[in-house]
Amino acid sequence: MPLFDRLNRPAETGNSGEKRPEEPHLSPLLPGRSGRPSISLEALRERVESQFREETAGRDDILAELDTEESQRALLREVAEYVFAVEAVTPSPAEKQAILDKAYHNLFGFGPLDALLDDETVTEISITGPDEVRVRRGAGPLELTAVRFDGLAHLADVLRRALAATGQTLSDAVPVIEAGALLRGRPARVSAVGPPISALISATIRLHPSRPLVLDELAARGAFLPAQGVLLLRAILSAGHGLLIAGEAGAGKTTLAGALVRELCAGGARVAWAERAAELPLPADVRRFVPGAAGGESPPGDLADAMRAALATAPDWLVLDEARTDEAPALWEALSSEKTPHFLWTMRAPTRTDRLRSALTLMLYRAEPAIEPEVVNGAILRHLPFVVLLGRAENTLRLMTIGEWLSEADGLRLHPLLEWRGGAWALAPMETQRGLALPPDFWA
Repeated sequence: MPLFDRLNRPAETGNSGEKRPEEPHLSPLLPGRSGRPSISLEALRERVESQFREETAGRDDILAELDTEESQRALLREVAEYVFAVEAVTPSPAEKQAILDKAYHNLFGFGPLDALLDDETVTEISITGPDEVRVRRGAGPLELTAVRFDGLAHLADVLRRALAATGQTLSDAVPVIEAGALLRGRPARVSAVGPPISALISATIRLHPSRPLVLDELAARGAFLPAQGVLLLRAILSAGHGLLIAGEAGAGKTTLAGALVRELCAGGARVAWAERAAELPLPADVRRFVPGAAGGESPPGDLADAMRAALATAPDWLVLDEARTDEAPALWEALSSEKTPHFLWTMRAPTRTDRLRSALTLMLYRAEPAIEPEVVNGAILRHLPFVVLLGRAENTLRLMTIGEWLSEADGLRLHPLLEWRGGAWALAPMETQRGLALPPDFWA
C-alpha cells in the first residue's frame, strides 16, 4: 500500500480487520529493596539507556573503542549493574537479559526493527507511527506485527540512524525522503514522510537480499523467472534492444534490473545507472547517478538532472530506476536524442497491458503535448521495444510477461512472447524480426 495512503489508518487493525499479535512486554514490577518503591522492567530498561547515553555523551574516545558487539554489550552491562544498584532492585538472570537485549538494540541497532531486518524472508517493513508496524514476507500480504516503538521520539531516532550513512535527515524542512541504505547487512530503500506533511512519521523499508542476485539465481528460485525467460532476456540484451521493466511497488523491478546490469557488465558494456535512491549494490564499473547523494556522481538536483548527467557520459546502456511523470521532459529528451544509448528502464505501473500503454504514452505526452501519436509510438518502438511485466499470481511474485510492442492502426499493442497464463508458462513466437539469438527449438 502506498505510503501516503496509510497515514490516517487506525493503529489497532488493518484494512482486513486483522488483530495485532500479542507482544511480549517487560511489564512486571520489580520490588525495591529496603522499602524502595517498585519499578517496572520497561522503566528500568529506559533508565539503563538514559544512563548509558549520559555516560558516553561527548566521549568519542569511549565510543571509538566500542567497535564490536562484545565490547558494546560489556559496557552496557556495567552501566546496567550501576542502575540496578541505584534503583535497589535485583532482576532475575532472565529479566536482566531481556533488559540488556532490548537496550542493546535501541542503543546500537535499529531498535525493534533488528529482528525483522535479520529475517531474510522479510521483504518489506511498513511503519505508520510508533504503534503500527507491518511486514511482508516474500510475496505475501502486509501483516500487522506486535512490534512497537516507545513513542514518536523513539521512531524518529531509529529512522535517523537508518538514514545516517545517506547524509539525509527527516525534518520540517525535508519532510519526505527516498534513500538507499544498508541495514544490518541488507541493501534497502527507505521512504519516509513526517511533519508537517503528516502528524505521524511513516516509513516504508523495502529490503533486498544480503547479496545481489544474478539471472541464473533468480531462475533457480523457481516461480519468479523461468529458464525460458533467462534465455529470452539475455537474447534481448545481446541484440542491443531496449527494455522496460514494469510492475507494482515491491514486484522486484530493481532486483531484476540489477541482475540484467551484471549481464551487461560481464559482456563489457559501459553502463550508467540513474536513480532516486542508491538502494542496490552495483558492479564496480557501473557509473551511478543519484540526485544530491554522496554515493552518486551527479550534483544536487532531481532525477532528471541525474539522468542528463548520466547521458552526458555517453554510456552504452542507460538504466533508469524508476521512470515517473516528473521526469517526462528529460525522458523525451533521451528518447529523441540522436546519441541515445540503449535503455533499460523500470517503471511503477499496472500489469494490464492497455493500462501500461496508456501510462507510458501519457507520460511522454506530458513532455510534448502537441506531438503526434505516431512520433511517440515510433520512439517507444525504437528504444523500448521489449517489456517485462512483474506481478503477483497465486500469492507469488513472478515474471508475468515478456512481450514486444507492435504498431497497429489504433496505436501500440503488446504481443506476449512468454506469459504466465492459466497456472503455466506459455510461449508465442515473435512477430517482428529483431535478430534475437535463441536456440532453434526455443518456440517449439
